[in-house]
Amino acid sequence: MNKIWPLCLGAMLLFPEAYSGGAPAMIDAPARPSAAVDGPLRIFKLDAGKEVPTDGTQAQREGLTVVDLSDRWVPFIFRDALAPAGPNGEPGGMLEARYKSVFLGLADDAADLDGQPIPATEHNYLELYGIPPTLRVLRQRLLDDSAVPDRCADVKFDLLRSVPNIPYREGKAAIKENQKMASAEHKLAAEVKKRGLASLADLAADPKLGPDVALQQRFDAERLAFAEAEKRLACEGFFDRKSKHVVGTFDDALRVAVTRFQRKHKLYDAAAFKKETMAALGHTLLENDHADLVRVLTERVVSAADVLEDGSTESPTKGPHTYKNEKGEDVAVRNMVDECVKALLAGMDVGTPEKALAFFQHHDSFRDFAVALKLPERPGYYAPHMDLSVEVDRGDVFYDPPYDENGKATDQSRHHFPSMTMRVKYNGQLIPLVRWRTTIGGWRSDLASNGYEYYRYKGSDIGARVWRNIVAGPVWIAPNSTPVRTLVKYKNVAGTTQQVVNYDEVGPGYLSAYGLVAAYNVVPGKDGKPDWDNGVRVHGSSEVLSIRNPDAYSHGCHRLMNHLAVRMFSFTLHHRTMTVVGERPLNFARQFLWKENIYEMRLPSRGYYYQLEPPLPVNVLEGNILGKQKKPITTYMPMPGVKYPPGPMPVPPDSPEARAGGDQ
Repeated sequence: MNKIWPLCLGAMLLFPEAYSGGAPAMIDAPARPSAAVDGPLRIFKLDAGKEVPTDGTQAQREGLTVVDLSDRWVPFIFRDALAPAGPNGEPGGMLEARYKSVFLGLADDAADLDGQPIPATEHNYLELYGIPPTLRVLRQRLLDDSAVPDRCADVKFDLLRSVPNIPYREGKAAIKENQKMASAEHKLAAEVKKRGLASLADLAADPKLGPDVALQQRFDAERLAFAEAEKRLACEGFFDRKSKHVVGTFDDALRVAVTRFQRKHKLYDAAAFKKETMAALGHTLLENDHADLVRVLTERVVSAADVLEDGSTESPTKGPHTYKNEKGEDVAVRNMVDECVKALLAGMDVGTPEKALAFFQHHDSFRDFAVALKLPERPGYYAPHMDLSVEVDRGDVFYDPPYDENGKATDQSRHHFPSMTMRVKYNGQLIPLVRWRTTIGGWRSDLASNGYEYYRYKGSDIGARVWRNIVAGPVWIAPNSTPVRTLVKYKNVAGTTQQVVNYDEVGPGYLSAYGLVAAYNVVPGKDGKPDWDNGVRVHGSSEVLSIRNPDAYSHGCHRLMNHLAVRMFSFTLHHRTMTVVGERPLNFARQFLWKENIYEMRLPSRGYYYQLEPPLPVNVLEGNILGKQKKPITTYMPMPGVKYPPGPMPVPPDSPEARAGGDQ
């Protein structure tokens, strides 16, 4: 019998009641944003390593910036706004940002992504997805990791640091390679004995055997490091007690442990012992905890300082971009993020793991804690309203199908990857502030009208666009062409594992298709006509590997890592005249069938809207079109190995949401 599952956990918990429209609030961007939290902050002026109580007014008089370190901090995009006064002067109501409370619960390890409480012994580890932990959580992390000084005393950290990575070895291929290396080791050992040498290293001088010796030494080092990595993960408590890990194998239990370690320390290596993960495994617990603290403080001081430049526009060969300042001097674009972070670390005196631990031992509460300090002066191009623009370089582009007529994958290697640059126009110059990796569309699976999946090219628009709307906690309405299997997930509900509607995918939330914040790329309407929207967005994403990996694509949108999207859009809202619209009602409902069960999805809101006037210009470059096909293919392409029903191939729908996956 079919069951009705009106389970919309995420939406019900985030939006317990229907929305009513509110009057928009017009905000002129201030020079520096004000404090974020509800209620007063306990502000301490940092003076020669000492904390002197002060208040916001006095800090402003002294030219100090208040950095909100409280456990109630949220990024600017999730802060409530006061609607303007009514026609008779009556005070406007509060435009509540509904995702704020969820963000706080996740950051403070108080709730999961559906708003459900989590056990005190569990941790969210969501910094990787754009939600950094609170200082309360970090304090407990450092105190716990320092409570037992010899916790990882048996780990040989020098062996972990001796290899840059450990290749994945598992299954039949690993057995075959191990046998091959064991045979080679036996032959080399025999040769060492035959020649009367002291060790294998002495055999490396032989030009014929040198490469074999180097390979054997690398294999031995990786084998020893693998054993230390297992111990390192165990001593930090990352192995699930219920799962059984077979020592020496890269099994599921080890993958889970590696993933948890990576999530705790914001590593992007996808359950593998790659460079970043090996470097972190080679650090002590407190060293990694200190790095975690620096990253969290980075987001706080970037928000307070209202800066964006992070050194990402520097050329590997030419160095920083230069421009002429207000005096006509040639100066380099500064790394304002790094400058402000260094100032905060010095002011708080937390520049080392030991000093960070001392700081947390001295402070036992961060409920309303803030510091005030002198931050570096910002460049002359900063202003309440900045002439900002964005350029997306699509890089190398392939329109060819990803396989040939025999079903074999084709080589579509890219060397020039998509990037996004935000610039400011100042004294006739375009000055790049940041340049980040992003994504473009490519060949993706699509559900056709006959119920079968095909490949379809999900393109990214080319040409001039604008951002008129920026949406915090955006919602993605899955088009009918979305494979239904992606709209359902497993979740523990009332002690039992059930399949429920996958609100993680549609949002609002850090795992959603649009991430924590999105801007809509549109062509502005003329003569009173509406904007033309082809469904392409610039948005945050938890799919970090789709941004970093050379062979990954989006469905047409330009993705950014969530924390960078939060930074950029918060900065944009500070420096453009904007209207805070608030939650935009949607009241969307959809039923769908999956594996003999009927599910109902309900989405009360599209998200928390900001409107830019004038809109911010965006230009998407064509890129380098490689391969034989010079224009996008608009028809479906059958998937290799799939047996389709007889008859003509279905015609793809031509709506914006079908072409690029955006909502309308």
